[in-house]
Parts: sequence; structure tokens; C-alpha cells
Amino acid sequence: MQTPMALENVDSCENWLPRRVMSVWRIAGILHALEGWEEHECGYTMCNIDKVWEACLKHGFQPLRVPIQSKS
Repeated sequence: MQTPMALENVDSCENWLPRRVMSVWRIAGILHALEGWEEHECGYTMCNIDKVWEACLKHGFQPLRVPIQSKS
């Protein structure tokens, strides 16, 4: 996912990702802290994908847009 522009000094988490892109598992850790969630990954909040998705968007993370290549 793309990181919010408010995050500073962000390159990428892994060397194969484009600039300002993070793996979802890293974003999950950030959301966990930002939202103050105290339950583990198997808790109710983590199973509620809509709640997690809304928190992700609320904090400025966006899905990565990948161009589709047409077959010619």
C-alpha cells in the first residue's frame, strides 16, 4: 500500500517495493499502535476486515495502483 504523504523519510520497507510503498503486515503494526488496539492478531478487531480497512484509509494509507498491461 502507498504510505500517507505526511510520513517523512520513507523509502520502502523491502528493496523490491517502489518508493513510499509498504507491505500490509508492516502497516498493520502501525495501525495497531495508532488505533490503540491491545488485542493480538487473532482478536475480534483483527478479524473484522472492514474495521481494519477503515482505519487504514483513515490514517492515509491507500491501495497501490498497478497499471494493467494489455496483451497485443
